[in-house]
Amino acid sequence: MKRRFTALFFLIIVLAVAMGSYTALQYIDDVISGRQVVCKYVRLAVERHLNDLKRAESGDPDFPYYFDEAQAQRVIDFKQQLRHTKGEWANPRKHDTRIRLEPWQQFKDWMLFGWCREGGYRRFTKAYIEVARKNGKTTDAAATANYCFLMDRPREIGPEVYCIATKKDQAKIAWEEAERQIRRQPFLKSLTRTYKQSSTVVIPGTAARMRPLGKDSHTEDALNPHFGLVDEYHAHRDNSMLEVIESALASREQPLIYIITTAGFDKNSACYQEERNLAVQTLERSIEPVPETFFCLIYTLDEDDDWTDPDVWIKSNPNLGVSVRWDYLKERVHAALLSPAKQNKIKTKNLNIWTQAESRWILDEVWQECSFKVNRKSLAGRKCFAGVDLSATQDITAVVLCFPPEDKGGKYEFLYRFFIPEENLLEKERKDKVPYSYWIEKGLIATTPGNAVDYDFIEQQILDDAEEYEIQEIAYDPWKAQEVVNHLQEAGFTMVPIFQRYSGMAGPTDTFEKKVLKKEIAHGGDPVMRWMISCTEVKSDRQGNIMPMKPQRDKTGKRIDGVVASIMALHRAAINTEPTTEVGVWAV
Repeated sequence: MKRRFTALFFLIIVLAVAMGSYTALQYIDDVISGRQVVCKYVRLAVERHLNDLKRAESGDPDFPYYFDEAQAQRVIDFKQQLRHTKGEWANPRKHDTRIRLEPWQQFKDWMLFGWCREGGYRRFTKAYIEVARKNGKTTDAAATANYCFLMDRPREIGPEVYCIATKKDQAKIAWEEAERQIRRQPFLKSLTRTYKQSSTVVIPGTAARMRPLGKDSHTEDALNPHFGLVDEYHAHRDNSMLEVIESALASREQPLIYIITTAGFDKNSACYQEERNLAVQTLERSIEPVPETFFCLIYTLDEDDDWTDPDVWIKSNPNLGVSVRWDYLKERVHAALLSPAKQNKIKTKNLNIWTQAESRWILDEVWQECSFKVNRKSLAGRKCFAGVDLSATQDITAVVLCFPPEDKGGKYEFLYRFFIPEENLLEKERKDKVPYSYWIEKGLIATTPGNAVDYDFIEQQILDDAEEYEIQEIAYDPWKAQEVVNHLQEAGFTMVPIFQRYSGMAGPTDTFEKKVLKKEIAHGGDPVMRWMISCTEVKSDRQGNIMPMKPQRDKTGKRIDGVVASIMALHRAAINTEPTTEVGVWAV
């Protein structure tokens, strides 16, 4: 009987929207033609879809997917029969309270649900959607959760749907929106029952349930999720909640992890380092193989955009003029211009631009301007200067090689070696909120056995590098380094101590800063070094000399070992190749 009612429900939907039009296709045309102003990532998402259509039509054996317009329309039709539950759009005296998906939202659902694989199952198993605040993320995401809970096709037996956040109270925001949408739709309400005390919606007589889930829920072990809505992922301290859901997906035919977020203030977060970076690489096709089951859509400003220009605001706010009022956004930007202290917050939340703390030494955009490619093979046989910052027993140790330019106008090129003890790595990752495991997997950090850095590995790395490059000197921080220094001196290396105080570090720090600002270095875009630069603050004495300020390792996950090693290596390279370079004061 319920199946008949379901068929009748969709017949009513079809009749209700028959006079309407599907704007997803028009949105695609408008983006390609330039009529719709979007950032490069949205254009790349559209181009990805069009290229995939060609691949599907050509019968590419490496692309086992096809596009089903009827399935895409079914989702859009369903969502547009749900009701707004709060705010101006929920007022029946002023509006038709039914949800009306804007063109960009229809495009998103068109892609996400239209692409299928054998058996009619969804192609995409994970979605990353990033857009500025107040663009209807939660309302739309709750509607998506309701579709997967109640009307997904092919039908899922006993679907479990979870709204996930750092805390259960935060997770309940999306869950409560989804529950209110169900309650305001008579047919859907008749299918379900809500238990407010346990914050659970069920379909009676089945194992289906929908509820919020936070780290403080203490019920993550027996999950069998069909759909997981991860709300404001930028606020998650680590990826542990996402891992809990992803690790439980294996028994579902077409599970979907649906991540929605605005930009955040920490580019070292799991959100940025893992999901957003992967999304960018997927859209740019700079990763091989491209993860074909990962859907991504990012609404932000382009790098060369003037954030104060109203003409570009729609790139971050596709709902501009709908749920985001023009006068509101103008007031926010005006406030940012009057108060620089507010700029980061407004750029991040209202324009969806990832930022970092204002107290940093070298800004990320300045550092990234030195991301010139470093060809390791071409460096073979070249002279270089090493900097070594030995860690405390459980921290990161850095060995940095600096290659002076061979020609006038060339760059100082850097190679980085980072080491970390492998024991208790996951605990350290969660505590520091840094994706060590991901960097290790990518070969950016090497592990040493045990719970302390094994200095034998560092010494061996330097010996291996000496086989390939001509290491002229090794600059080092003398603190607890005597044993390593003795071994390397016995191996024939010239060791140069640089004490970590103003007399030793002021000149080298100043040299490093000037060469970064002049774009005279090439760091190859190393993500570990980028993170360390973002962690670096400087302190100054009465004479205005500056030096990096070591973070309190027991109170923060910040690490600057690679920065210190780079400063020392560049310093020794510069004073040996540039007679006019300020030497600073250092002691042997």
